[in-house]
Amino acid sequence: MADPSVVKAVRILAHVARDGASVSLADLSAAVKLPKPTVHRLAVLLEQQGFLHKDPLTRRYSIGWIFHDLCFHAIQSAPAHQDRQVLLQRLSEKLGETVNFGVLSGREVVYLERVESSWPLRMDFKPGSRVPMHCTAIGKLLLAFAPRRRREELLRSGPLKAHTGNTITKPSLLRRELLEIRRRGHSEDNEEFLVGVCCLAVPVKDRRGKTVAGLAVSAPSARFPLEKARAYLPDLQACAAELGAQTGRPGRILRVDEVRRW
Repeated sequence: MADPSVVKAVRILAHVARDGASVSLADLSAAVKLPKPTVHRLAVLLEQQGFLHKDPLTRRYSIGWIFHDLCFHAIQSAPAHQDRQVLLQRLSEKLGETVNFGVLSGREVVYLERVESSWPLRMDFKPGSRVPMHCTAIGKLLLAFAPRRRREELLRSGPLKAHTGNTITKPSLLRRELLEIRRRGHSEDNEEFLVGVCCLAVPVKDRRGKTVAGLAVSAPSARFPLEKARAYLPDLQACAAELGAQTGRPGRILRVDEVRRW
């Protein structure tokens, strides 16, 4: 028989992971239907072990770095890893460029999968690499489709660092960009993170139609400008649909509501 305390702790951890935004003790207690003293005791233990993070100012809970790390390694070691690789390899060969599959982790994007192009001129990132959310195609895409409370928390959580002359560093301008991304259904990085590199990203949606990850093509602007990338939107969207269709199946590619908001 399972230890009741362990079951309760898992329920708390699962709710924080799925909620997306940081959660207060009162809201957490109501959501998991446990007394506040019980939730507080277990949350303290989870925080001490790195599974939860408690903001010292707001006293709200979010997912901790240990859980982030466990989620990434679990996804990378799952049998479905090979299925993702096949889909991304096929897309990369058709486009002739590098493709990335990633989720938000705090203020960064984590690449869960990445297939490099065969060109000698390419970016040296690996699965597990982290890039900024505010100046990358996947990052802006996931911000645009995130719940409003989560999006505003992220936009207010720190400065928007300039990586190139094209980086959007004003929250008001980024909010305007996010509205445009939601309108057109895809995101673009016009040399905003790396000089000479552009990216285009489309959403990966689960069976409920919720955006849970991003799929992007990235390449040197001189070889694969955004105008050319846009011509491949149907191919990116078709691949994203295949990835999303496998969520929730046995041997699924990704149970995204478990990991997307690391």
